[in-house]
Amino acid sequence: MYVPEHFALTSEQSLQALVGVVAGDLVTIGPDGPEATFVPMLHEPGGQFGVLTGHLSRINPQWQHPGPALFIVHGPGDYIAADWLSRPGATSVPTWNYLTVHASGELVVHPEPDWCAESVRRLSAARGDHTVGRLPQAEVDRLLRSVIGIELRITRLAGKAKMSQNKPPEVIGQVIDGLERTGGDATADWMRENSLPRAQAKADLLAGIRQRHTQLPEPGEGIGSPGAFDHR
Repeated sequence: MYVPEHFALTSEQSLQALVGVVAGDLVTIGPDGPEATFVPMLHEPGGQFGVLTGHLSRINPQWQHPGPALFIVHGPGDYIAADWLSRPGATSVPTWNYLTVHASGELVVHPEPDWCAESVRRLSAARGDHTVGRLPQAEVDRLLRSVIGIELRITRLAGKAKMSQNKPPEVIGQVIDGLERTGGDATADWMRENSLPRAQAKADLLAGIRQRHTQLPEPGEGIGSPGAFDHR
């Protein structure tokens, strides 16, 4: 994934997008090329970046092709109208703001019934659903025959938030206002908490540099120059 430095998420921010149960695109390479399934996964401890556990239907051939894999999670995202990005004397074009995290690693298949049963219980419980734990064992065994466990052992994370961080604070404010008027509250909230403080800090830094520059003495008027202490 192409990630410009000013849109890059830290490892901590990327991991935050994977906390708990998340649904995303599991991408692997099969004999006929890339394969993808939209699937819920549970992020759990393990290694540097943790592991993602879940299950696939046994009739889905993707589980038969373990190995290198990619799990793509999408966070808030919305259309950004040109008017929200424009300023007096400077027009803009529409764009799309979004957050996404790519978790790469090794996909391992778990055909063991006990592993799969426990994974299903943990995933459901993480969403506050304990139905699986209350089912008769015979019913659980019957259901497990139709699925197979999968585990993505994450070795690399890449996170990207294209959320107008490179725009001036006043433009970001316009975008937030526009999103709130059109139902893009999740994107607006992320920008208010992250993009706006970052842009404001940059604007304050540049303002301070300009102020110091204007306060510098004119050439020939510095300390030690002939006119510096001329009190005639």
